Amino acid sequence: MNPMIKRLFDQGFLTEEQANYIEEALAKKESLIVSGHRGWGTRPLIATLMAAAKASHKTIQVKGFDDLNNTDVDYFMIPGISDIDFEKLVKDAMATPNVSLITIKDPEHPYSIFKLVREVYKETGDNSKVYHILECAKVDNEPILAKITKTTVDENGRVKKEDLKR
Repeated sequence: MNPMIKRLFDQGFLTEEQANYIEEALAKKESLIVSGHRGWGTRPLIATLMAAAKASHKTIQVKGFDDLNNTDVDYFMIPGISDIDFEKLVKDAMATPNVSLITIKDPEHPYSIFKLVREVYKETGDNSKVYHILECAKVDNEPILAKITKTTVDENGRVKKEDLKR
């Protein structure tokens, strides 16, 4: 297990099954979207995912729209950025062929993931990408990874969701 992901497992933030699932998604170069409020462990999780991706893939940390032109990478890493149309930035990253993303969805950066997935499919016709939504929560005042939702688009443009619960 990746040592950074193992640390979150050791802290009880995620289960062994979730840790293995995340590592498999990274190995397949699939997109990861961390969802939740700031105090729910979203920041440590996204930092861990970015570090794990950087250790085994070509990545670029996106600071603006110009960075999306660098398509000779496996992952766009998009942390919470202020003073930008964040929803459009994420959508444009999703629409980039053969590049996945690691990003966040939180109250400071709100958007509808499923709406973007549908819009990108309508614009590109590409349904090859897989998005994993990692939902963080607080249970008994402890932050945890509560659920992972695997999201794909079928050949009719319908969003398909499959949950891996804690």
